[in-house]
Amino acid sequence: MVKKVAIVGGTHGNELTGVYLVKKWQKDPSQIKRSNFETITLLANPKAVKLCRRYVEKDLNRSFSIQALSKPDNKYESKRAVELNAKLGPKGAKSTNVDFILDLHTTTANMGLSLVVSSQSELTWKAVKYLCAKEPSLKVYRWRGDEEDSFVDSIVPNGFAIEVGPIPQGVLRSDLFFKTQTLTYHLLDFFQKLNDKKELSECERKIEIYDHVKLIDYPRDENGEIAGLVHHERQDRDFEPVKKGDPLFETFDKRTISYEDDEELYALFINEAAYYEKGFAMTLAKKMTL
Repeated sequence: MVKKVAIVGGTHGNELTGVYLVKKWQKDPSQIKRSNFETITLLANPKAVKLCRRYVEKDLNRSFSIQALSKPDNKYESKRAVELNAKLGPKGAKSTNVDFILDLHTTTANMGLSLVVSSQSELTWKAVKYLCAKEPSLKVYRWRGDEEDSFVDSIVPNGFAIEVGPIPQGVLRSDLFFKTQTLTYHLLDFFQKLNDKKELSECERKIEIYDHVKLIDYPRDENGEIAGLVHHERQDRDFEPVKKGDPLFETFDKRTISYEDDEELYALFINEAAYYEKGFAMTLAKKMTL
């Protein structure tokens, strides 16, 4: 039985959809109240929210590995991660303070309405299937990315992130704001039905997911500087297939760099602004039925 759900916004301070949804629900908790479990809301990185920056000193959403939590440095986000772990977790315990974490994010990439899932728990994937039934346009990305098991939602065994875009950093966009809100309400309804032991036929259906394969960096020169751009034919084509010979990048002197692998994959997080510092231009994933 699900007893407590946490809705987290502002893990990245310049992703305002989650920030303002959390503020809205803190003013009027009745909208997220359900009869048979408790829902709490919080801003994960309030200093970054105030500054409207992704983070103050380091990426909070890469700060929740067991090693980072056990040996935190003196940076603000490291200390905040320890606080959040104590409030929501603790990570790795048999019993945690919340049963499910929903983390609200936005992206500058053309990802539409999507989920980023790292958890392998049965409850998490039941929730994913339910949401896919309620919102047919929803895309699901199973992440195996730059750092494993370090997201906010990794504090507890069950959870995922809602990722919507394209939205510029520091900007609200009404259509994706309300789509995120509606998807959150569907998730809370799922827990209500689950606790009431209602039939959930939606959770038995097959779904298509995009399973992470690898990260792709920008072209770089001998000094490590970016030497090219995402090709104009690839820009904004998230969740579309990439085939051998398709253009991926064009250098500053307009030379095309094409995809050379034989395996057809799908491009996601194309040209995400926040990933320039992380050293990748897009992720590639395999489409599969779960």
